[in-house]
Amino acid sequence: MNIFGKAGLCALAVAMAAVVGSDDASAQDTAANGAADCVPLAAQYPDLGTSQSVSARREFATSWGSFQLPGGPCGYASAEEHYNALLADAQSRGGPTVHTFDTLPDWSGHWGTDNDTGELAIVGLASTPEGMAARLTPDAREQFLFDARMWREGHAIDPISFCLPPNFPRWVTEYGYREHFLTPEKILLGSEMMNEFRRVFTDGRPHPSDEWLTHEWLGYSIGFWDEDVLTIWTRGIKEGILQRNMPRQTNQMEVVERWRRVEPLDPDALGRIEIEITMYDPTFVEPWHTVAAFYKEDDRTAELRERVWPHQWDCVEGSNWYITDDGIVSQYAPGEKPDITNPDYWFNENYLHQ
Repeated sequence: MNIFGKAGLCALAVAMAAVVGSDDASAQDTAANGAADCVPLAAQYPDLGTSQSVSARREFATSWGSFQLPGGPCGYASAEEHYNALLADAQSRGGPTVHTFDTLPDWSGHWGTDNDTGELAIVGLASTPEGMAARLTPDAREQFLFDARMWREGHAIDPISFCLPPNFPRWVTEYGYREHFLTPEKILLGSEMMNEFRRVFTDGRPHPSDEWLTHEWLGYSIGFWDEDVLTIWTRGIKEGILQRNMPRQTNQMEVVERWRRVEPLDPDALGRIEIEITMYDPTFVEPWHTVAAFYKEDDRTAELRERVWPHQWDCVEGSNWYITDDGIVSQYAPGEKPDITNPDYWFNENYLHQ
């Protein structure tokens, strides 16, 4: 089945011919970080969307965040190298900054991934299937093309379809209100979707040791302040997908972010936080870099405050997906779904095991 259409299939064939087969080794070599002859993917495939964001619909300018891949044409060799370079730069200027409650940036209020300015949360051009395929190692490309066909044929392979949380860095792109709670030694970054809070420790601790490191939905995050810029390094993330219809990530993914509140591009907007995100995964032939933004919601009147009440996300109440006894992914038809809001469904064994 042609999953991308004729034009997309032709472009994909060109990309695959360039990346797969005899050119496979050279593609890996040119993607080697720091190599003198490194040619970034955006230069190799300028028409395939390789310099794109995680999830985008149209192009936006940024007031602070850069789309340029950090660390040179093909980026840093690892998240650790990237984070340590940012830390060393801050140290060279007398940092990291040690904030008090009085000096921390003001990130109060509710923040959305969209608002009435009409801007979208993730800036950049829409990622194309061809561009995403060109980013991946051969095995990962094959898996991505299989997953794309599954979606095309109506099969759900998204953990959210089964009420599992959106893992990180997908957490950034999901909708719903955000709240940020800043203290000098720990930052809480909250998302209304699935009621998820990220904890970023800025007290100087390292990540958990390999003995204690597990793989969690949001991973383990440490960071530091460089004046008003919050730098974050996240490890220990569960495997998952970047977004629906996008490639998978392994549990070896690590992410470096830089958060900063900036003046909004729209003069009528109240606030904007831009986030530079660089993802490192063994299945990527070079780090995947993008910029995201959150927007402060207007709650200056009683009427507006009614609109920005956050909600508690109870996914299971709305999910219709299930797996049949034969292992087939299916959906409940109207009227067939169990009464999962009835406490007996959960606590009455006779009812539960009927």
